[in-house]
Amino acid sequence: MIEQLKRMVRANRLRRRFPTCRFQPGATVDAASSLGDYAVLFRDAAVLDSSVGAYTYVQAGSALYNAEVGPFCSIAAGVTIGIGAHPTHMVATSPVFYDNQQPLPRFFTRTQVFKEVLPRTVIGADVWIGQGAMVKAGVRIGPGSVIGANAVVTRDVPPYTVAAGVPCRPIRGRFAEDICRRLLASRWWEYSESRLAELTPSFADPEAFLRLVEGKKS
Repeated sequence: MIEQLKRMVRANRLRRRFPTCRFQPGATVDAASSLGDYAVLFRDAAVLDSSVGAYTYVQAGSALYNAEVGPFCSIAAGVTIGIGAHPTHMVATSPVFYDNQQPLPRFFTRTQVFKEVLPRTVIGADVWIGQGAMVKAGVRIGPGSVIGANAVVTRDVPPYTVAAGVPCRPIRGRFAEDICRRLLASRWWEYSESRLAELTPSFADPEAFLRLVEGKKS
């Protein structure tokens, strides 16, 4: 009962901080994080020291650590963005030997020998990340990219690239090279809501969309 009340209090605080956003039970956003308008966090999603762009959704159980996620992104369930690392140059990789600041019950060190500093992870606009994918801290995923389910992303992914696998590798461009280049140059995700509403009927046809935004006649 007490835990349920705590969850309700946390949910009410989130709704007051981000009135246009939607939150399912257990979703958390720490004080260092921000959400764009109309973002959605599903059950038990966590946003920590991160920013999430407008109209982006984060599905159940996904976690963002020190990440910048652009607008219009689709993050599936069980995704982890901003995975840290352990020191492999030491005798042991267990933090009980090198970091007494970790939330562990017992240590063999009295100091913080190795302090992990997570570099910022950047996810561009309109990126779709499939279920169970893991993204290493410091990686940059370009706008318009698609990351396959269960991928382990350890390197940067260029814009409008379909990538998958362990480790994650580019498979193909999402569109023909010319279309990708022009979509990236359009930066359509920065348009006003009214302009996007006008253009939405053309989203099913990238060529038609680009003719409209580039001012070309069919």
